[in-house]
Amino acid sequence: MRACVTGASGLVGARVVQALRDAGHDAVALVRPSSETGRLAALDVPVVRAGLDDRTALRAAFEGCDTVFHCAAVYTYWDATLAELTRDNVDGTRAALLAAAEAGVRRVVVTSSSVTCGSSGGPVARDEDCVPGGEYLPDYFLSKTEQERVALSYGAELGLEVVAACPTIVVGGPDRRLVPSNALLVRYLADRLRTSYPGGCNIVSVRDVARGHVLLAERGTAGGRYLLGGENWAWRTIHQTVSELCGTHGPWANASHTGAYLAATAAEVRALLSARPPATTRAEARTMGRYYWYRHDRAAALGYAPRPARRALAEALGWLVTSRHLPDRIRAGLRLHPEVTDSRELVPRLLDGETGTPG
Repeated sequence: MRACVTGASGLVGARVVQALRDAGHDAVALVRPSSETGRLAALDVPVVRAGLDDRTALRAAFEGCDTVFHCAAVYTYWDATLAELTRDNVDGTRAALLAAAEAGVRRVVVTSSSVTCGSSGGPVARDEDCVPGGEYLPDYFLSKTEQERVALSYGAELGLEVVAACPTIVVGGPDRRLVPSNALLVRYLADRLRTSYPGGCNIVSVRDVARGHVLLAERGTAGGRYLLGGENWAWRTIHQTVSELCGTHGPWANASHTGAYLAATAAEVRALLSARPPATTRAEARTMGRYYWYRHDRAAALGYAPRPARRALAEALGWLVTSRHLPDRIRAGLRLHPEVTDSRELVPRLLDGETGTPG
């Protein structure tokens, strides 16, 4: 397989490039013109800089590829309107599909999201036949739902084999940006009360999600949706596990909907005054209490086998505690479990001021 990966400097995109290389495939990394590409240097792959609005550059990047992994997207609950999210996540997908068709690409794996399958009011796991009901959907959720719809319908019109990969809550690194899923872990460790809340989610390692993408390119059914998840855990179980892995105590408090919303409002006000992203948002607070639990049987039938949630969390924490995303004052108070220290991945990188490929 020769594949081009859009959004290759992002959390999932970079891991997809690595998974392709590990599986013996040829990969081309496509990134935004302003993206940092230090992580890609160690993978020794061609890097193309182009925006999704540059149709000519996209088509040129896709030439000679039989598969495109469209991982590029904006993942945020802050500082982006629904119109902006639609432009990047929906219109960008439409542009990538058109360029792929013009370049003679056969298959496109689009990184969608498990939120397109909706959520439940109780501890019930959903599958790919489910859709959102009457629950509140943040703008990001709305944009991903529309992205998936456009990808499957427009791809069919263009004669492309489009497969939708629907990851759950993806944790792990490395990543220069603290995406909301990893920020959930940092937020808990930064909270002196170690607050938990009702509901739950499905935790999955970014490594498994990346390997799942490659699997869908190789074996997925065109027009199909595939959930790529791990284990379904209540938030309290997640928080207790994080405390155990980090040698801290808690959770000590349980948030109410009103308390969570007021805390998020205060966080957004502080963010506006400091010009820094908020620790949490009102959009996230409004989803509290829902169960984002899913089944990945359809992907499992193709050979998808994710690692346990505890291991995924240990690996994510092993990266986070050595990253700039975790403040020193928090890091100093942790007593890491051997599962965390043993899971740290050695990643070759260029030293400051160096160019070329790391040796």
